[in-house]
Amino acid sequence: MRILKKIWGRFTMLLKWYLFKIAKDWVSLNVISFRLRPWIWKLTGVQINGKIKIGYDVYYDVGNASNIIIEDGVWIASRSLLLCHKRDLRNYCVGDDYNTLSHIKKNVILKKGCCVGMASIVMPGVTIGEGAIVGAGSVVVKDVPAWTIVTGNPAKVVKELITSE
Repeated sequence: MRILKKIWGRFTMLLKWYLFKIAKDWVSLNVISFRLRPWIWKLTGVQINGKIKIGYDVYYDVGNASNIIIEDGVWIASRSLLLCHKRDLRNYCVGDDYNTLSHIKKNVILKKGCCVGMASIVMPGVTIGEGAIVGAGSVVVKDVPAWTIVTGNPAKVVKELITSE
């Protein structure tokens, strides 16, 4: 029974990896791929609530896909990266083996109508607020307030959006 569980675990991980590769590289079917990518992401464990759009070549943490929560109307531009885990460096010292460090896993939450700009990196534990925009190439290490624009490395608020009259 133990061997079957181990085989099943490896099979599901391989299947998730394969689905990720399809979702990431399915460039030849441009029209269809915008509809297929979210569906494939759901199969790997990403929690998607509503219709979203995912650009080309977007990487995400497939092994921790269930830690990604995406609400309706979200746009994730091409070449972005969503990470749900990082090494625990709190007790890392000179001479320690980096490869033996444990991982810290945290959710990434993309709220309704937010936009992650091209080639941006969203680190573990980050919530991007409703209607917020992350500028291209930004590295988001802290929560982004709703209805703001952030840019840079690390990403900082550069504009608070106002209500239209």
